[in-house]
Amino acid sequence: MMTQSINLLSLQMRRCFSVVIIFLAMTPGRAAEFPKIYNSEKDKSAAPPSAGDSLAALQLPPGFKATVFAAEPDVQNPIAMTWDSRGRLWIAENYTYAEPGINFDRRLRDRILIFENSNGDGHFDSRKVFTDEVQMLTSIEVGHGGVWAMCPPQLFFIPDKNGDGIPDGAAEVVLDGFKIPSASYHNFANGLRWGPDGWLYGRCGASAPGEIGIPGTAPKDRLPLRGGIWRYHPERKIVEVLTSGTVNPWGHDWDEHGEAFFVNTVSGHLWHLIPGAHFVAAHAVDPNARAYELINTHADHWHFDTGKPWQESRDGAANSYGGGHAHAGAMIYQGDNWPENYRNHLFTLNMHGRRANQEILERTGSGYVARHGTDCFFFGDNWFRGLEIGSGPDGGVFVLDWSDTGECHGSTGVHRTSGRIFKITYGDPKFSRVDLASLSVTELVKLHSHTNDWFVRQSRLQLSERALRGGDFKSAKTQLENLFQQETNVVVQLRALWSLYAIGGTDEKFLRAALSHPNEHVRTWAVRLLSDQWPLDTAVSLRPANRIEGSPSPAIAKKFIELAKSDSSALVRLALASALQRLPFSERAELAAPLLSHAEDAGDHNLPFMIWYGLIPLGDSSPESLVSLAADCRIPLVRKFIARRLAENIDKNSVALNALLKFTTTQSESFQDDVLAGMSEALRGWSKAKKPQSWVELQTKLATSESPTLRNRVRDLSVLFGDGRALDEVKRIALDDKSALAFRRSALQTLIENRPPDLRQICEQLLPIRFLNTTAVRGLALFDDAAIGEKLAKNYEKFHHAERSAVIETLASRPSFARPLLEEIFSGRIPRAALTPFHARQIRSFNDPTLTKRLTEVWGELRDSPEDKKRLIAKLKANLTPETIAGANKIQGRVIFEKTCATCHTLYGNGGRIGPDLTGSGRDNLDYLLENIIDPSGVVSVDFHMSIVDLKDGRTLNGLISAKTDRTVTLKTINETLTMERSSIESIRESDLSLMPEGLLDNLSETEVRDLIAYLMSPSQVL
Repeated sequence: MMTQSINLLSLQMRRCFSVVIIFLAMTPGRAAEFPKIYNSEKDKSAAPPSAGDSLAALQLPPGFKATVFAAEPDVQNPIAMTWDSRGRLWIAENYTYAEPGINFDRRLRDRILIFENSNGDGHFDSRKVFTDEVQMLTSIEVGHGGVWAMCPPQLFFIPDKNGDGIPDGAAEVVLDGFKIPSASYHNFANGLRWGPDGWLYGRCGASAPGEIGIPGTAPKDRLPLRGGIWRYHPERKIVEVLTSGTVNPWGHDWDEHGEAFFVNTVSGHLWHLIPGAHFVAAHAVDPNARAYELINTHADHWHFDTGKPWQESRDGAANSYGGGHAHAGAMIYQGDNWPENYRNHLFTLNMHGRRANQEILERTGSGYVARHGTDCFFFGDNWFRGLEIGSGPDGGVFVLDWSDTGECHGSTGVHRTSGRIFKITYGDPKFSRVDLASLSVTELVKLHSHTNDWFVRQSRLQLSERALRGGDFKSAKTQLENLFQQETNVVVQLRALWSLYAIGGTDEKFLRAALSHPNEHVRTWAVRLLSDQWPLDTAVSLRPANRIEGSPSPAIAKKFIELAKSDSSALVRLALASALQRLPFSERAELAAPLLSHAEDAGDHNLPFMIWYGLIPLGDSSPESLVSLAADCRIPLVRKFIARRLAENIDKNSVALNALLKFTTTQSESFQDDVLAGMSEALRGWSKAKKPQSWVELQTKLATSESPTLRNRVRDLSVLFGDGRALDEVKRIALDDKSALAFRRSALQTLIENRPPDLRQICEQLLPIRFLNTTAVRGLALFDDAAIGEKLAKNYEKFHHAERSAVIETLASRPSFARPLLEEIFSGRIPRAALTPFHARQIRSFNDPTLTKRLTEVWGELRDSPEDKKRLIAKLKANLTPETIAGANKIQGRVIFEKTCATCHTLYGNGGRIGPDLTGSGRDNLDYLLENIIDPSGVVSVDFHMSIVDLKDGRTLNGLISAKTDRTVTLKTINETLTMERSSIESIRESDLSLMPEGLLDNLSETEVRDLIAYLMSPSQVL
């Protein structure tokens, strides 16, 4: 996952910022009536218990009580909540989320509601709709003059400067590119929440990969989002992706020291947020192959039996463990109503266990470990589906209940007409009306000592908003500085420090002084805030080197190095390790060296990995500096990673590896073992490698070693550097289910390149292994056998949704494969839409009459003659009158575009980059649109003419030739870019046809064609 910063101001100068209009209910031409909500359960009689009965089933510890703050019909499908400075509760309702197959019902709309409780009795007494003109709404946050709404694939800002709960008008698209894959649509972006540092934080699941940026950001500058946490700064207009990994984070919060924690499903349920971290993710592969090893969960327990599949933790099966694998919502209680023994504990809602899990966050090593506290809140309603938990201005805790029997891999349909908000308090909470917007700067600063952190967070937001609007910045800065310097309570000092930073009141001198503070948390935050000005980079292999901007001043660099050498706090060293990824490549080794000198960090949960993640790019930019770091390194894991990285370049540049091996000859056996272990992992799966010049000396030295492990490593590597590793050993690695996926993939690729006699059997055996099966498909593509095509087609659903298009590409590459593909489409086991017109044309290029006839029967007809095209254009033009287009559903048109066109084309910042960007074309002209869609080859630029490449192994590939050398040809298909040896190519047939296939409209109904054309002609994005 790439993590960069993108500056909005420079893009505004290039006029690339776009605005999306949210059509308010009063807007002429659009019906104000909210669409009728419907339920889609298979059991039409299904209904939840009443809110009162559900409340009665809630089990609480002694002294606690609960109320129904709101319930249906006043609130339905509540998915997220937040607060404003007046103590009003804002709720996001999501109706568009639907069952698999539909995924999102764009006929519906979502809502943002505002609830107010004026007397503190635990029940709302006023409710208003802020907007009901959004879709795919997953989260909201209030602040900085409006409302922030996450509606994947976009983040919107809806202005409400006076805070009257009525949108002021147009909504801006702040960010876009948050994709929603059709096969995993429940892992999408969510979780907007203001951090203590003034950034807006959010979350995203690993199976909803995105390429995010502000509207208009070029593809090369977009940030790959592959799960975890991201953030956006409302003043600096930059976005960062902070972590990669985990599966589906759906809750996060900050403790009293500003440390963030988030909850997740399956691969571990609780994580400490470390900027720049690569976390473990079940069912996903980290995008940076050189991260090597990933940071595991920060909890010391699981809420299901890990000896069984996680799917078996439902329906009470995991109650003795904590309820099951699925968690939503996170609150670290810092209110003033619940008893003190709950303070600073994290609570998360366990979906299948229908309870709140209590986590005790314990400081250890460089970070934290979560211990299992007593689960003390149990929801006895079988319909309870808790999604969010958080505390309010009186210290009471609010719980959102989606209220359904399905969800989380248990689809029974969607029940949209129920939903509850429960409020849990202890005794009688203190209540008073609040309106922080009316307070003076002095009053807001005083709130930083409040025992209820709700007031602290709201006061910080108020101060930062006023500073940005030109308020009394000088007074706020002075008072916060005094509070930081004079207060003895570290928590209050931290609050003052965060607010100072949020209003822009900290400079280098002030933060440099904070680096000498006696408390580790203050020093840690000083490191973070000082390095905050440089862009973070967690996917260095994906990020262009010229994107590195800014570097620390000499004074800061010197102080960071001093801290890395001598600071007794591993938490401070963790912040410095994270800061490595913000430094220019040339400055990283100098800071890494003292971090690697701490032998006490060798077994730390986080530090070895975080230091390595910062060093990854040096393998390309400065491999000799890695040799120097390895020489003095006292953290064995990093030394092993360095050797592995240098060995990966053995065939291209072995100078640094030779230097490391020469130095290793004189070192201890433990040092030697680390280096040889790293080399062995780098070359695992290789059949032969170039011998390093320094190898013989080290080999001779270790020949008489008393360590059998060392002798075995030397023997194995000597074989690799000599006659080569036997392919049987490579096969063993490929088939070893205990070996790391990266090693198995490398070994399988080696086998494919060497083509042993049993390659087919090996590839077939590996077809069921997710993320390995795509490589296996490439091997099977070499064999022209209908039985293979049948096996691939029948296993289509077993491939990860992100890799299914590669299967279709392979099946469309041979006549013998295309036949079973068409039969599976005919049976309905492969969706008809999975076969694009591009692939249909490729099948037709085989010139097999029987196959073409079956293609026409199963999929549809591709028109060739100019007369056919002219007749179709005339027919469509006659049907698509201005009145017809005016009555179209543009939202449905957008859905059709995303399924039909977005693979190749970009419109309003979303889509593929193979064909031309449609945003600036003449789309308002119906003739232009129809000519380009119906007869793309008649108007296409020569740059987009298609080539047909016949390979010597019998495959045929269609695509755009993007590069040629004396030795290779690079072909760009709709799925991937392939570089092929010219010796493997039988012929290249240049075509005067467009890369864009004909027949895009053939499989659409008249209504769908109308909606698509209306969307394409729209002058701005539609929701």
